[in-house]
Amino acid sequence: MTGKKFVFVLSHATEKPAEVIVMMKTATNMKAFDDEIELDFFLMGEGVQLAKKGIAETISMELEGQKVIVGEMLKTLAEDFNVKLFVCHAFMPLYGMTKDDLIESAELKSSSYLGELMLDGRVPFQVSV
Repeated sequence: MTGKKFVFVLSHATEKPAEVIVMMKTATNMKAFDDEIELDFFLMGEGVQLAKKGIAETISMELEGQKVIVGEMLKTLAEDFNVKLFVCHAFMPLYGMTKDDLIESAELKSSSYLGELMLDGRVPFQVSV
């Protein structure tokens, strides 16, 4: 799979935790199968809340007989797999967020950056559960 690039677009957080968990689980599995692929997450809409300190730790569900916590998955993706987490700054005011609210692994970007990622060859990936 060398040369493969993907951007996971997350537009939900607490409203639809299953979508978030499925996307993060898919990304984790992809990196486990091939560490050479490039994966990024782009958070927009309600999804920007995933980058707010303390929020991801409150999102969980049981999957395959185990409790899955989004905060732990984010930590694994960022620290173990070097996946970048881009946050669309345009949506942050809608959720009362500022740059100071962001987790360490999050990076603020404009909405046009998603287009830049795709022009760079990243395939957009989105799931609706």
